[in-house]
Amino acid sequence: MDRSEAAHPRWADIDLEALERNYLNVQRRLKPGTHIICSIKADAYGHGAVAVAERLAAMGCHSLATGDIDEAIAMRRAGVRAKIVMFAGPLPEGLQEFLAHDLIPTVYDHEGAEAVSRAATKSTPVYVKVDCGLGRLGVRLDEAAEYIAGIARLANIVIEGVYSHVPFATRATAEWSQRGLHAFGGLIAELARRGIRPEITQARASSGVLMDLDDPCNAVCVGHLLYGLSSMAPGEAELAGFEPILAAVRGRLVHIGRHPAGRDIAVGGLYGINSARTTGVLPMGMTNGLRMPAPGNQAFALFRGRRVPVLSVSLEHTTLDLTDLQDLKVGEAVTVLGADGAERITIEDIAEWQGRAPLEVAMTLSKRLPFRHGNRADDVWANFGTN
Repeated sequence: MDRSEAAHPRWADIDLEALERNYLNVQRRLKPGTHIICSIKADAYGHGAVAVAERLAAMGCHSLATGDIDEAIAMRRAGVRAKIVMFAGPLPEGLQEFLAHDLIPTVYDHEGAEAVSRAATKSTPVYVKVDCGLGRLGVRLDEAAEYIAGIARLANIVIEGVYSHVPFATRATAEWSQRGLHAFGGLIAELARRGIRPEITQARASSGVLMDLDDPCNAVCVGHLLYGLSSMAPGEAELAGFEPILAAVRGRLVHIGRHPAGRDIAVGGLYGINSARTTGVLPMGMTNGLRMPAPGNQAFALFRGRRVPVLSVSLEHTTLDLTDLQDLKVGEAVTVLGADGAERITIEDIAEWQGRAPLEVAMTLSKRLPFRHGNRADDVWANFGTN
């Protein structure tokens, strides 16, 4: 343990080799020649956008996609030269900053498209977002052909991509998504009749790839599958061949507490104990994404290859029950997620204990934790707080 780790005795291990394997597994599921747009929004789903972007760019993905300009600029500063498509869009006056960093804006109204046209000093690619029924962002499907034909005439605008999002989480709602894909295919055909043939058309995301929906497009945009997470509800689909890239979350004990029988302690709701207890404290808590289990559930961590109960989770600390274990030492490692000997705690285990989805767990567990990205040579501890 070096001085930096001693100062920050908690971390998350991100497996970039698993990321590569997941990418290749997506590729195998697609028709030859299908482009892969990699969603790295929300700090690569909580896994560290810059390191993930570097690896996916090296794998040859068509482009990266995010909605956060700060993360996109960080990628550029790290030397990522791949295309970066910006989901959604800023206010019109913010589009100039997109172009200054060679970021491809998404447009879905006349104000946004005209702002790109004014800000651009040369032919500039844009992506058009179409709303096929999700009701979030995008030009309405029944208005999209006219809109796209209109903005195609603007100065310095090149419509490189047209995309939509038709997500689903159950087999029952997959039919709705399939109808959206077919409707989007009708738009692509109408644009072709008007002489508009975007380089990229995309509407299928992780669920559609996993369930192999019929797709008229030449690209997919995947997020969940890259990170080994299911976008489907529990029990709806197997993630065959995909593995979580959040390999482990670990910390080191910063305190050992010995509490004799009869002592009135409140941790874990004990308020008085009938037999002696030994506790261990981790320097990570709610601020790092840990949570107490839902009522009726018990959460565990791994210590010395065995499961130990979680007694309490506060803002910055987690208290474990280490009773009956001997020769305990401050600095010993505890596994919150991952393997220790023959035992393993999965992200699905934590999600079940907390009554949340695995993606929610992944997003919150990585907050305010230093990342260790496999064999990357950068000093993760020096970069603590920038993830």
